[in-house]
Amino acid sequence: MKPNLTIFDEPLLYTEGLSKLLLQNKIFSSIEIFNTTERLYNHIAENPPKFLMISSNILMLSELYNCIDTIASQNKNIKIMVIGNSHDVIVIRKLFNKGIKSYLDKNSCYDEFIKSVNALSSDEIYICEYAKEMMINFISSEQEKHTPNIKEPLTRRELEILKLICDGHSSKDISGQLFISINTVETHRKRILMKLNVKNSVGVVKYAMENNIIN
Repeated sequence: MKPNLTIFDEPLLYTEGLSKLLLQNKIFSSIEIFNTTERLYNHIAENPPKFLMISSNILMLSELYNCIDTIASQNKNIKIMVIGNSHDVIVIRKLFNKGIKSYLDKNSCYDEFIKSVNALSSDEIYICEYAKEMMINFISSEQEKHTPNIKEPLTRRELEILKLICDGHSSKDISGQLFISINTVETHRKRILMKLNVKNSVGVVKYAMENNIIN
């Protein structure tokens, strides 16, 4: 029996066109389309789908995290696929930690989508070629190959901001969560980079992973 699919995305012209293509090719038995979280949550509560495809363009990043966290924690059998918008390794890693099973980028082709569906049907995860290449570059980066030597320890606030950076939050997100100005966040960011002797957020995440600051 073919699985059913729920699409959370917009615009309607695109989502209706995609659903017709998938139904014509008999990939899914039925497809439902939603463009608000309220309607999506109500639908999932009444009729949870086998597959859920979410576009990252429809929500802010923090809202996307919350949406996936809510759905995955309450419906462990739903296979969540995210269509990303050229997200970096930090964000993709966070999405998988929240509970997605597949990551496709906006530039992924139809064949990759089908590969993703087949992988999830076999209880595997799927990462598109674009994201795989980024992860390989992240791991093999010569620039951040060694753990930096810290001459001055991070403060409690700097550790707090470091963890939020690793979760993929922007300076604006961090400013709102910690009730501090964006300028203050940027000052902390610069001090963290200086103390860790790294040049960007990739180096910060690598340090945090290697020192078990994040899981």
